[in-house]
Amino acid sequence: MNRKLLLRVAGTCIVLLVWQIVGTTGVLGPAIAPPAQVVAGVVSDGAAFYGLHVPVTLTSASLGYLWGNLVAITCAASVVLIPWLEKLVLQIGIASACIPLIAIAPILAACFNGTATSTVMAAVSVFFPTLVGSVNGLGQADRSSEDLVRAYGGGRYAVLRKVQLLAALPSILTAMKIAVPAAILGTVIGEFMGQQTGLGAALVVAQQSSNVVRTWGITLVSSLLAGIGFLAVSAVERIATPWAAGIPDEAV
Repeated sequence: MNRKLLLRVAGTCIVLLVWQIVGTTGVLGPAIAPPAQVVAGVVSDGAAFYGLHVPVTLTSASLGYLWGNLVAITCAASVVLIPWLEKLVLQIGIASACIPLIAIAPILAACFNGTATSTVMAAVSVFFPTLVGSVNGLGQADRSSEDLVRAYGGGRYAVLRKVQLLAALPSILTAMKIAVPAAILGTVIGEFMGQQTGLGAALVVAQQSSNVVRTWGITLVSSLLAGIGFLAVSAVERIATPWAAGIPDEAV
């Protein structure tokens, strides 16, 4: 464990060192800002800048994350209750994952006003990973436990509630961890479409004004938000599914 942590820290330091050298020397052009300068730019912009944009992005991403996951889990449950819906639901999920976000953003911007576009983009972004994780998890329920519930007179809903959802919880939460960065990305892309506030809108302005340091700074802050959200869901996963703590991620 300590060795793995040491390797991760060493790898991160090497990446930052190479990034710093490339940005300082300008060997790849002026578009690569060194990390020290990026951090200094974020500190310089401070709460006056990020306090205006971060809450807008977080609100849209949170709402989209909530609704996208809720719809995905509901669709997965419907597949269990009504098996013939599986092909239709999975086809919808695959279609939502295959269509580039940047291609549907203008369409959504024409249909919705203000932050609704970025919220819907976030929901679309999280739908597929949570759907797949939920469907796989619900299919891993113990058959003997399902038979026991049926033997006591339980129907499909009772089996779903008492056995399948509990068995699927580790897979669902793992999928929801993956969905956190997707929600941030979808929100930022949605904010490209004419919004006045939000990290995506600020990113467009920074690019148009050729402010390289601020562009990298906004990207860094967006990544930090995604990382914090990922860790938060990981904490919920450890608390909600203590029995799965020793299971490797590949087996979930």
